[in-house]
Amino acid sequence: MQALADQLAAQKEGFLKKAPPEVVEIMSAAMAKLKASDLIDKALKQGDTAPLFELPDATGQPVSLEDRLTSGPAVVTFYRGVW
Repeated sequence: MQALADQLAAQKEGFLKKAPPEVVEIMSAAMAKLKASDLIDKALKQGDTAPLFELPDATGQPVSLEDRLTSGPAVVTFYRGVW
């Protein structure tokens, strides 16, 4: 089985080959801006404990991480929203 890092690298390479140059330029500029900020240093890392929070689910109903953790580990996925 291919390592996740290898899969991601292959996907990125495929995207860069197919994407219009202006899209690659915009995305590259956004990535450079992100890397230059301190946001990456503030982001949770593997093994960190997430702060407790409550957010709406896909139907608008509030979901609490604390409530979800009562039944075991939780996986949190964030969607970008409007594409």
